[in-house]
Amino acid sequence: MENFNDPINVILCVAAVVSIIIGIIREGFPEGLTEGLSIMIALVIIFVVNSANNYSSERQLAAMMASSEEVEVTVFRGSTQPQIIMNDQLVVGDLYKFEVGMKFPADSVVVEANDAFSNECDLTGESEEF
Repeated sequence: MENFNDPINVILCVAAVVSIIIGIIREGFPEGLTEGLSIMIALVIIFVVNSANNYSSERQLAAMMASSEEVEVTVFRGSTQPQIIMNDQLVVGDLYKFEVGMKFPADSVVVEANDAFSNECDLTGESEEF
């Protein structure tokens, strides 16, 4: 159904139906279907290719999300004593220590840092690091 969000595809569907109706009126039943069916075949090809691309993209995204690595994180939860937990167990309010190369949640606030910067390529989809 995502294919019908594109206005070009909707216009082509309407054009195919109109072409079939006009073709049948002008040339009769079998001969009048030629142009309309040609448009319909082109639409089917477009829908199949778009659906295959979307399915492939969704599978790649799911695989990427499933393969995200679990990392141990040092957390300070309400005390000065550190706890070591997995990164997927972080909750709002946790203070954690991040180190070079560590991936951490995007919804974080840096409390203290020296010469720190972040690489947001994974979040923004950009191919180059800045």
